[in-house]
Amino acid sequence: MKYNWKIYSIICVALCNVGWLNAQDTAGVCKVEAKALSGIYVGECKNGFANGKGDAKGMHHYVGLFKFGLPNGKGVYNFSDKVYYSGNFQEGLKEGKGEMHYLRDGAADSVVKGYWSADVYRGKSYKTYNVTEMPSFDRVDIDPSDDPGNTFTIEISTTSSQPNDQYANNRYQLSVTDVIAKDGSNIRKLETPFNSFKFSATYELTQFPVKLQVMLSNSRTINLELYKKAKWMMKIFINK
Repeated sequence: MKYNWKIYSIICVALCNVGWLNAQDTAGVCKVEAKALSGIYVGECKNGFANGKGDAKGMHHYVGLFKFGLPNGKGVYNFSDKVYYSGNFQEGLKEGKGEMHYLRDGAADSVVKGYWSADVYRGKSYKTYNVTEMPSFDRVDIDPSDDPGNTFTIEISTTSSQPNDQYANNRYQLSVTDVIAKDGSNIRKLETPFNSFKFSATYELTQFPVKLQVMLSNSRTINLELYKKAKWMMKIFINK
């Protein structure tokens, strides 16, 4: 049986165009929030956004997991034909363990392995914050939530309802008088529950990374930078 190659070629071109149009239609139904990836999207959707496994191609190309239109979870992000990142993402940013690959002609590829937070390489261990000033306490725990968020809660606990503050002779419970963003971003205080054994306050943050200065009632300060978007919890323990 002889094939009419001319007709066969026309059919192939038509099928390719249909596939391309379907990809375009998918991109229209499932929005990709990352501008560099906006173009053609094929994959899973939820409520009009790329969500789940997907393939997005615009100025850059990403194949992996999405959430609310952004890379979120494991995936491979191609910045160009010779530069790509393979690893974890959170809300479109490199977050967690990954590898940055730089392909080179006629030489071994350059690979940077380690951990990222807020899209910045942090080294061989996972670092999500940095403290530049901290008074001495019996114990301090600083932890981000696993899921994204935009709050910072600070708790100060004591074993006595009227502890001797370690920096003053007055007898009162140490508390926070204010929290400001040293980078000029907005902060809103949400709540301030108080009891005789624990001070607690929560603040809503508008951007990450953020550099915070915590002012204490004994005139001491805490300076720290929070990298990733999260519900942050800072617990200070004073045994008095």
